[in-house]
Amino acid sequence: MDSLKHISCGIRGLDSILGGMILPSTILVAGTAGVGKTIMSLQMLSNASKKGEKVLYIPITTESPNKLKMYNSTLEFFDQQVQIHPINRQLAEKDPLTTLIEIGNVIESAKPQRLVIDPVTPLGFGFVEQERRRFFYTLDSMLQERNMLTFLIGELQKEHLHNSVIGHLSDGIIYLTRQDKESKADHRLEFIKMRGIDPKKRSGIVSQKYPYEISSSGFIVYPRLESPWNTELDDTKIDIGIPGLDSMFEGGLLRYNNLLVAGAPGTGKKIFGLQFILQGLGNGDPGMVITFENSPHQMLQDSKRMGWELKSYIDTGLLHFMCNNPQEVNPAEHAAKVRETIEEKGIKRVFFDGTNQLELSMHNSLELRGYIHSMTNYLKSHNITALFSTDIAPSEYQGHQDVDVASIMDSVLILHCSRARDRRYMCITKSRSTKHKRAVKEYAITDTGIRLRTDTLI
Repeated sequence: MDSLKHISCGIRGLDSILGGMILPSTILVAGTAGVGKTIMSLQMLSNASKKGEKVLYIPITTESPNKLKMYNSTLEFFDQQVQIHPINRQLAEKDPLTTLIEIGNVIESAKPQRLVIDPVTPLGFGFVEQERRRFFYTLDSMLQERNMLTFLIGELQKEHLHNSVIGHLSDGIIYLTRQDKESKADHRLEFIKMRGIDPKKRSGIVSQKYPYEISSSGFIVYPRLESPWNTELDDTKIDIGIPGLDSMFEGGLLRYNNLLVAGAPGTGKKIFGLQFILQGLGNGDPGMVITFENSPHQMLQDSKRMGWELKSYIDTGLLHFMCNNPQEVNPAEHAAKVRETIEEKGIKRVFFDGTNQLELSMHNSLELRGYIHSMTNYLKSHNITALFSTDIAPSEYQGHQDVDVASIMDSVLILHCSRARDRRYMCITKSRSTKHKRAVKEYAITDTGIRLRTDTLI
């Protein structure tokens, strides 16, 4: 028996979810107005055209050819080699049989490898339901005669899909939605059905709604930040980079550890994180700093005062900064960029500076916890040592502070400033899979970084 042939659909992120589209097949891309159906279809055609495929775009429209050309010119990705054959929408609704013949003739002439009819729902509009179904059966037979990937764009609401003859005839249904989420538009893509998916992945794929973005530069789908279940974790221990702290963790952190450093402003969390990264860089481990400042400039200046020349590591490609305004962060996009950098650069250590900053982009506490949970699982599955920092309210009682994401982390270290004695202290409140000392240790922020006293404080 012949195996199914998968080809790239031409949409960033979609191939990694599906593993490509089946050839030949007919896919219905449905949704209401403004969700990005046309941009998605034009990008699929343009990317295929740039690779040398013959592609055909049949818009069912009332717009003039000049207006269509002007619209397409605003799309940065659009390839001028895409063949376009517009069909007047009013004529298509009044005389669907003539339209069907016209579609057949232009397909026969162009012989495309990929075809988009946008939208297909007005076709057969003037028929009674029985005749309309017969019309679409004829259209489907015509499309099946050719070995091509066909996308039918449908102006349909989700509740109407199951009663739609177009949906019944399609090999797959992709449904796009948009909801206003406070000050942002939240776009989601879901697979109502999709033939040819790996059976092991089917339930996970069809049960999810995937975030996506649309702009003049293209259509991007963001897959989930998945963590392989069969990864072998590395139980070796690594130096944290803070003199005296490794002994509190009985020899250092496990390679796959997620450490949360929590403290009030001024306790040295940022210096702690940079010192942790610097220790790895000195051992040749590529590092990544994820921060919500506009640029790494301030961090580089702070590190210079400590005598740390981090810029040289940036220049050699060993250190990478990812800077974002927290108010503009799209969680799915942010996670995708983190994953891309880690996998492309072989990152071994990550400093995630200020998890509490994400509250500006994720107002829902469950969404924020879900994001941190998926991020820590991903880092662990890749045997990456990660240090997360977060702000907490000052407390006079060391180790009694309530830290919201502490339960997600492998280890938790609390930094504390004593107002009465004008001194700084730290203690480990949690360390999963390894023993740790429960003593409170005094530390200082010196000209060369954070250092601990060797004696235990009561």
